[in-house]
Amino acid sequence: MNFRALREDKLKRSQEDMAKMLDVGIGQIKKWDSGNVDDLSIALLQKIAANTGLSLDDICRYEKKKPQPVEVKNTWEKADFTKKSIVGYIKDALEKYNLSDKQKQDYIDGLKDGIEANLVKPSISIVGRSDTGKSTLINALIGMEKMPTAWTPTTSIAVYIKHIKDRPDFIKDDAWVFASHMDGEDLWNVKKLYDKEYCEKWRIAQGGVEILHNFGTRQGETGQRAKQTAGSAVVFLDAKILLDCDIVDLPGYGTERESDDSITFKAAQRTDILIYLSLANGFLKAEDMNYLKENIKNLPVWEQKGKNNVKPLSNLFIVASQAHTVGYGNGKQLSEILLKQYEYFYRTLGGDYWKKREGLSGYCNYGEDILPTRFFTYTTDIPNLCKQFNSQLKSILELLPDIIHERAKEFVREYVEKRKPTLQAEIAKYEGMIADRDKYVRVREGIEGNELNRIREKESKEREILGLIHRMSEESKNEFKKYSAGKLTVDSIVQLIKDRKIQNKKEDVECFAGWLQDELQNKCESILNSKSAQVSEATKDYVSQFEKGIRVIFDKFSLDLDFDAGFAFANALAKIGIIGGLGAYILGEAAWALGSLAFIAGAGGGIAIGAAALGPIGIVAGLAIAGALGIAKLFGGGWEKTVAKKILRAYDENKVIEKYCNGMEDYWRKTESAFNEAAEVLEQKWEEYVSELDHVIKKYDIKELKYNIAQLNNMMDFFDDIPLQESGF
Repeated sequence: MNFRALREDKLKRSQEDMAKMLDVGIGQIKKWDSGNVDDLSIALLQKIAANTGLSLDDICRYEKKKPQPVEVKNTWEKADFTKKSIVGYIKDALEKYNLSDKQKQDYIDGLKDGIEANLVKPSISIVGRSDTGKSTLINALIGMEKMPTAWTPTTSIAVYIKHIKDRPDFIKDDAWVFASHMDGEDLWNVKKLYDKEYCEKWRIAQGGVEILHNFGTRQGETGQRAKQTAGSAVVFLDAKILLDCDIVDLPGYGTERESDDSITFKAAQRTDILIYLSLANGFLKAEDMNYLKENIKNLPVWEQKGKNNVKPLSNLFIVASQAHTVGYGNGKQLSEILLKQYEYFYRTLGGDYWKKREGLSGYCNYGEDILPTRFFTYTTDIPNLCKQFNSQLKSILELLPDIIHERAKEFVREYVEKRKPTLQAEIAKYEGMIADRDKYVRVREGIEGNELNRIREKESKEREILGLIHRMSEESKNEFKKYSAGKLTVDSIVQLIKDRKIQNKKEDVECFAGWLQDELQNKCESILNSKSAQVSEATKDYVSQFEKGIRVIFDKFSLDLDFDAGFAFANALAKIGIIGGLGAYILGEAAWALGSLAFIAGAGGGIAIGAAALGPIGIVAGLAIAGALGIAKLFGGGWEKTVAKKILRAYDENKVIEKYCNGMEDYWRKTESAFNEAAEVLEQKWEEYVSELDHVIKKYDIKELKYNIAQLNNMMDFFDDIPLQESGF
């Protein structure tokens, strides 16, 4: 008899519930769970039957059906071949050419980092409130019982599930557990999996997959101290679907543990495919909609009209889980539930909700035509209810690897195109020195003579930008306060209720409250995006003026400048991670630094762009309002005013407007910090360039100059021969 399978999968009972039912100790239940059921008496079996309605035969013979994995064609193989080819090609070149640290830093490191960061498998994040069957779904997808499951909430850390072939050489275990934060960074970054020093620094435990029961659940007896500090784990399994993707099991929303919600929101921002689960019996409540709205907003835009075959929003799955609980899997009832809750959800979305996605993809009518196609049913008990979900998941998983592959190759081409002119100018510099050293002596003297003026103009421009950032911060807050002051009054809300023809019904009122919150959120983000565009233009001008200030001496002697200020500044930004209002600059002038525009258009990348940090504020505000309106129906005359007062009270009590203003202030603080850091790196790179120029002029070693020319010509050949040809797969 499989007691544990009976308890968890058939009866959906926790160990505590089962102990109470049978009037035995928790230790006894654990013993039976382990397979030792010799002392499980007939009397106790009859007690189970009496409490559950099952026959003794059903109880004794119960075996959980082994989940059938989703069969996905391995389309990642070609991308993996290209990645290994390029990484191997870089490694061979470094060994062959014996490049200097400066040459590696100037021409190789950015290429290598870009390939390793962008040519990665797509990730699937499983998101939803607790008890919705996230771990059960994952076990079904991979075709094995590996993730901890139970009827009570289990997962309390982000678990990254990867194929065993992806395990780094320095990891010998099936699972590593990482801290929740380290040195000011929240959540271990899975993109640094192959960085041994980074991973070992974050690791707090390692072992077999079973350690997830101690560190990754809320039910384990051990690991209480670790559960307070653990934030994520990586697990390596031999499952076919993992050849094409990584799967992320996230803590459930709404567990009353703020740390769980924080982990889930941050990890979901890095995903490529989002599966949001909500119980079919009680599908997509107001709280779900608050979470879901922010998750969708940060979902990467893979679809490109006229450029690829990805269907709009096909990386989103809104799933009614445990669908067998509705009329024993009644298809008609489930369809009605999905349609009704889609309409409910759609009505909570503000007018500009899809604006960013439409602009990036070229598609339109997301809310009316596309969103309703992203609702699905799922249950492991009735395979027919999983068919559409499995089919469309299989489709997107087979498409994305090819798109990632092509975009990675595009990044390499853009990188080479960007670096070649600087490389050619550096070769010309060394050739020029051999032919006419005195000219470069005069160039160096000119640089020195111009230095005070250059620094004065640079610092003036930096003060101008910092002043602009401070002004944008104040203007953003004032503009939002003015907007919300006009929007959030009893009379204004009552008028909006009438204009939108809201009825005196619970669902209507909840939809309206969700819509109003989304309007505020969208306005806040719109203000930040508008102000960020101004900072982006000023930053573009700053970088241009910086380069103009150092180019003037080279132009005087008709020499090409082999220092790229734009590259140095953008490369610095790309490594910072959180750049606030400089996102518009990255997306425009410097998209090549991170890969193509499409790579960073969503939140799946490793850099925080735009106003995504405001998402948690919107979730908290939405939940507060939903709680304030938690009534069955509003009776009597003047109900609109009652609703308006309740909404306003929720905003006031939860200090929503103050939190948005604080979020805006933090956004601009991070913008200032990112600009200062990137500007400092830019100046440092220029100083290193001048120091190197000094060294070469003073030493004037013809043999060394010719060696440098040969090395740089080797670098030119290296760029020309990067293996981007088709691999034959």
